[in-house]
Amino acid sequence: MSPQRPTTVTASMWLIVGVLAVCGVSALLTLPFQDELLAAWRAGRPDTSSVERPAFVPVALVMFVVVAMLTGVLLMFFREGHNWSRRILIALMLILVAGSLAVLRTGPPAFFVVLCSLGIVVEVVTVGFLLHKDTRAWFAEAPAESATTS
Repeated sequence: MSPQRPTTVTASMWLIVGVLAVCGVSALLTLPFQDELLAAWRAGRPDTSSVERPAFVPVALVMFVVVAMLTGVLLMFFREGHNWSRRILIALMLILVAGSLAVLRTGPPAFFVVLCSLGIVVEVVTVGFLLHKDTRAWFAEAPAESATTS
């Protein structure tokens, strides 16, 4: 593996940390905005009295912890030049984009619209860096050179 990582690889790692930061802030803000989220969920649903109210806070926090831990492990492999981790990170970013779009469809409070929109932009830019030709070239060199050093 070349001694110097391309800037696209380093930028990808920082953008992924940024995605996690936006997701973490969103998850933490479900606690103080719980009533607003519930009001948005109730809007346009005539059957809310017969349905148990959703628990947004525990779901958001547990989901964030799981995604953050998975991403942390993938980033360790990514940093070492394992191409499969790059592919899984691309898939994870696309899943997060889909999740953010699903949240936007529910009509959440304005602050969550801003956070989800910011998250989508950062996730798409991250995928762009993960698919960049310099990133792909660095990962293509990784297996051949690491096999010769071991």
